[in-house]
Order: sequence, then structure tokens, then C-alpha cells
Amino acid sequence: MRFYDEVTIAVQSGKWGDGTVTWRREAGVAFWWPSGGNGGKGWSVILQALKDENTLQGFRYRAAFKADVGEPGRSRDQYGSNAENLILYVPVGTLIRDKITDEILHTFTEDGEQYIVVHGGEGGVGNIHFKDAVHQYPTFCLLGEPGHKKEIVLELQLLADVALIGTPSVGKSSIINSISNTKAKVADYPFTTLVPNLWSVTALNTNFNVIDIPGLIKGAAEGKGLGNAFLRHILKARIFCMIGDISRYDKWITEIPELLDEICTYTRTKFSKNPEEVEIQIREDKGMITLFIYEEGKLVIEKRMLFLINKYDLVNDADILKEYKAQFRKQILDFFKKNKIWTKITKKLLEEYTFTISAATHFGVDERLKKVVDVLKKTDVQEVYQIENIPAPETKPKENYIKNISEQEKEVLVNEKYIAAWDAQYVNVREIYNEEFAKIVWMLQRGNDEAEARFWKQLGQKWFLAEFENRGIQKGDIFKVMSPYEGQPHKYIQY
Repeated sequence: MRFYDEVTIAVQSGKWGDGTVTWRREAGVAFWWPSGGNGGKGWSVILQALKDENTLQGFRYRAAFKADVGEPGRSRDQYGSNAENLILYVPVGTLIRDKITDEILHTFTEDGEQYIVVHGGEGGVGNIHFKDAVHQYPTFCLLGEPGHKKEIVLELQLLADVALIGTPSVGKSSIINSISNTKAKVADYPFTTLVPNLWSVTALNTNFNVIDIPGLIKGAAEGKGLGNAFLRHILKARIFCMIGDISRYDKWITEIPELLDEICTYTRTKFSKNPEEVEIQIREDKGMITLFIYEEGKLVIEKRMLFLINKYDLVNDADILKEYKAQFRKQILDFFKKNKIWTKITKKLLEEYTFTISAATHFGVDERLKKVVDVLKKTDVQEVYQIENIPAPETKPKENYIKNISEQEKEVLVNEKYIAAWDAQYVNVREIYNEEFAKIVWMLQRGNDEAEARFWKQLGQKWFLAEFENRGIQKGDIFKVMSPYEGQPHKYIQY
């Protein structure tokens, strides 16, 4: 079964119900009176993290979600019924990204955490609310605000304490089986593990999660093999556990530095468009080997590191092991120096955090588990890898403005029949962005004389008409009202 860790969906909040124009007549009452109620609430689309979810498989067959709309107002002074919020459940560790701007909107880190993706608008107003001593029979209402539309990307990042990192067939799944009560798939061919697996382990009265991702190969950061699609999952772990296969003899000594190189390449490209701005350090911290990654001087990743030499049962020679360990220490330190990774660790510390095990015979596994638990206890429970909002280009202006559109834009509006060719020739077309003004326009019941008269009266009571006069806007000019509602088209009105 395919592992769904990234999906794109479209969401839309519900439109609020329109107000209603109705009249009430009772026996013995000489005149009718207005009785149209308000529209019901159209609700929001909410994402909620659920610890029992572990994949985005539920979004496989449906890519669009729309909250219910509010019911229009009723007669006899009754309001329309409210819709209910649409709640979509995602796994803990899911990241929400705006499809258009690539802006990171939110990351779920706790069970039950909620995030409102798109909000509902304001409900319409029935004619019952426009009756007063002078105007006792209003024949208009206000429409409900439209819902917001947004296209988002859901990206699952599995939250683990320990990440097992190695090339294909180094025995990662076998190690999982040796330290937990699970039966991960094990076979004698590469890429037995095709999707990330998250396992729970209990050792020395301590519970922690271990993630096993498909084997990485050289060039994984550029898309080779299966690892590139899942590299982001290991960045959430607190401990990087680098695994080598001693039965490959000299080959494993170079494989671990190559894996580190892929991780460094991936993080450099992930955190900055200019990889040279990313600084990588490996040094001792609290008596442990620690990987630090800085972006423009700011710490973005801090990971503890362990090195495992697996399949000792296939060699079972202490002299060979001693020689290989010495070569490995030299190779890893040379790699740090060659790749300009600032390093301050001693050979003794590297020896302390390099373990020899055999998942098949359980040799050295208990010692390794004790070390993992010890490192976890010394590491802050709070994630060090924090995802921040990436500055994104604005798709909607924030400042209020009024401006003339260009002749090229005017031609487009004529061609698309938004405005008539005659209007384009003799009047100016102004583009205006103001959320308060837009709200009044969107709730206007067009074609109703009373509603339009109230609309212009309302503009006069506010600053709009005075501002229009100050800017030299004349009767007959056309306004292109920019939509403050995401995914909704702009509107045009004539002044």
C-alpha cells in the first residue's frame, strides 16, 4: 500500500445564509409588517490532529472539502439554522502549507490541536431589522458573506525520538525487531522497507519512538533511490543513529560519511536558497556528539548522533573489528575536514558513541538501548527542529488604496466583458481595496432600489464618498472592488 505523506486539497468555508424579505399578516391587524429573519451561520473548515492517525490515506480519494452553508432567513421573524464546522482529521506532525504562496501556515505537534484553515463570513440580515419609525415597510435585506476558498498542501512529518539511518540492507528492520515486540518485514534484498515506519520501544522504564525510513543511497538528496521523499521525516527525530554493515568490509567505512553528506546537502538546500549560508557544526555538547546546523547564524537543527556497526555475527573477529573502527574514525574525521564541517570532538568521544551490535544474535543490543535512553534523558524533550513561517509573496494587498488601472488592464476588462467598450472610452476605471468597503458591496442586494439607496447613504456616513471626491472621482466612473475573500472573484460597481 502506498504511503501518503503529502497531499493537496482544496477547502472552502460555508457561505452565510442571506437575509429574507417577508411579511406577516394576522387577523385583526390592519397592516402587514416585516418579518424576514437573518441568515444562518456558514461555518469554517478546521483541521484537527489525532494521535490515532498515522497517514494521509483518508485524503486519497477526495481532494475538495466544503463546509455547509447557512440556511437563509425564514419568515415569521425566524432566523435560518446554522451549519456545523467541517472538521478534518490529520496525524500529529502534519504541516499545512499554502499551495499558492508556499507559506507554512501551521504545524501540529499535540493530539487534539486545531487550526482553522478558512473562516466563515458574516450572515445576511432580514428586513425585520430595517424597520424604524420613518421606514416601516423595508423591502430589502442584506446578503450573507461568501465563503473563503484555499488550496493547501498537507505534509506529514513523523515525530520520532530516534531515526535509524543507513543504506539498503544494513539491517535497520532487523534492529527494530530486536528492540521491540514488532515484526517488521525483513528480506535479503535491497529496499525491503518502502515506506517510513514508526515503532514504539520500551527500555529501562522509558518509552520512545523509533523511525525506520527506506535505505538511502548516494545522491538521495538529488532524488536517487527512495530516501529523498522521506528525508524530511528524520529531521524531526532527536537522535540520528547512523548504521553501517561490517560484513561489507571496507565498503561500510565510506557509506556512513556518504550518508552524512546526503543529510548535509538536503538540509543546506532545505533551509536556504544559498547553501553557502548554512553552517554545519559537529561538536561535543553535554558529553554527547551533537550535530548543529545554523542558517544565517540562527540555530535550526540540533541532533544527537550515535554510530552502529551491525552484523558483527558475520565477522566475529575482534582484531578485524578493532582495525575497522580505527579506519572508520579516521574516515569520518577526514570527511568533516574535507566538507568544511566545523568539528570539535575527540577520538575518545567518537569511540564512546560507536557501538558494535548484531541484530540477529542480539549481541550488544541491550548496551546500545541503555545508551539511547541515557542520551534521550539528557536531550530536551522540546523539539529542537522548529519550522517557521517562510516569508511569502503577498497575494492580497494589506494597505487600503485607490488607483487608476492601466490601459492594458482596461482592454482586458473590455475583452472579458466586465465593462462595456463605451464605458472604457469615456470613464475612468479605479481599482479599490478596502475590506470594509468590500464587505458592504458583497452584502448589497443588487437590483433593489431601497437596498442601493441605503448602500450609498451608508457610504456617505463613512469616509468613502468624501474620499472619492477628494481624489477627483466623478459620477459614472467604475470601481473594480478587490475581493478580500480568498478564492472569490472581484466585483465591479459604477459610481
